Amino acid sequence: MKKYLSISVILFVLSLSLASEVYSQSMSIGAIYRPRAEVMYGYRFPPDTSSVPQVVISHRARLYGQYNSDRFSAYVSLQDARVWGDEVTPADVPSVAMQQAWGQYNFSKAVGLKVGRQELLYDNKRLLTDGNWIQTGRSYDAATLKLALKNNWKIDVVGSYNQQTTTYFGDYYNLSNPKTLDLIWINKSRTDTNFNYNISANLLADGWQTPDTTGVNFRYTYGLNTSFDWVNWGINLEGYGQSGKTRTINQSGNIVPDSFQTVKALMFSVNPWISPFENFRVGVGVDYLSGSDALDSTRGATTNLFNPQFGAAHKFYGRMDIFFNMPQATRNAGLVDAYLNLKYTYKGWDFFADYHYFMLQNNVEDVENPGEALDRALGSEIDLWTNRDITKAISFMTGIHFLLPTRSLEFVKTASFSQIGSPTVTGVWFFAMLTFRPVFFSK
Repeated sequence: MKKYLSISVILFVLSLSLASEVYSQSMSIGAIYRPRAEVMYGYRFPPDTSSVPQVVISHRARLYGQYNSDRFSAYVSLQDARVWGDEVTPADVPSVAMQQAWGQYNFSKAVGLKVGRQELLYDNKRLLTDGNWIQTGRSYDAATLKLALKNNWKIDVVGSYNQQTTTYFGDYYNLSNPKTLDLIWINKSRTDTNFNYNISANLLADGWQTPDTTGVNFRYTYGLNTSFDWVNWGINLEGYGQSGKTRTINQSGNIVPDSFQTVKALMFSVNPWISPFENFRVGVGVDYLSGSDALDSTRGATTNLFNPQFGAAHKFYGRMDIFFNMPQATRNAGLVDAYLNLKYTYKGWDFFADYHYFMLQNNVEDVENPGEALDRALGSEIDLWTNRDITKAISFMTGIHFLLPTRSLEFVKTASFSQIGSPTVTGVWFFAMLTFRPVFFSK
């Protein structure tokens, strides 16, 4: 499998090379190799008194070919993403996948169509992300109509439709992906000498196969993402609502097969920042994601949890990824995240420090005290990390992170409740990562 995929990439690159000779267009061949070592003692889940740290090394290896011209662009990327040691070395285990493979034709300077497996990331990745932190990343089989209009207006219309295999009859889709993921993105931006602004309106629709296999239930996420930046201060404001129908997620945060709920949810984020002196930036903010009240017996088959299912949790809700899966991490109760972030640049190094204080937005029942609500305070997280570009092709990043959980966080994040009542344990996560980006050929 690996051999055939490699041959396909080489043939693709050779064909692009011939095209560039005829039309004097540009192309490049390159790779990305990203090994990362981690010491995990609280990453994704708070530790308990019996937990033992895990040391794990993983990598991302990509080989890509890219072609660009005024009318046509193409990109192919093969990827191997895995944990070191997860394959028996003498065995031939296929592990190379097609990370991206798309072509884009520009009908004019204002209209283009991009078709194939592609990364979808818009604005600050709140709703859609390329999943850059996880080694596998995220990409989607989709078609994107791109409009670049006058006065810096842009419109993207994304559509997709998934099938599990070719069956010749029927339309049932039984995988954990959405049956269809669609987006309308309208953007207006302006950059001036002393300021810039960016405003986007989003309508995201994710559709899931109905239990009777005859149709699709849609959840809709819609709202605005705005940023206003001046010379040494700025602010980002976001607000979204969710409606329609979504898969039922029980109080333990697990999906209930063949069951759907009506969703009525909202979120907002306010994030101002200031740069009081050169190379130093301070930001504060709050993210509010609504949730359901587990003690409200009248809400019926309705959920109030705002679920940013396709967004970049690693970027927003603490880098230890405690809230990577919002329904499971909050037991449907939603999240309030108040934070402080600092950035300082010194001799090519970027230093970052973030502090998060987490709370449940709504009630979770306390299993030790039935009928009563769990304390909403979930605890704090401190993130310290730095990165530096060693050369144009090599960069380095490392960080250490601390989780200070409360009893409530231990409750909502544990699959069993045996940990409840034991002393809370501070979580620690350390990582070090190198990224190599060699360009083998460019013309």
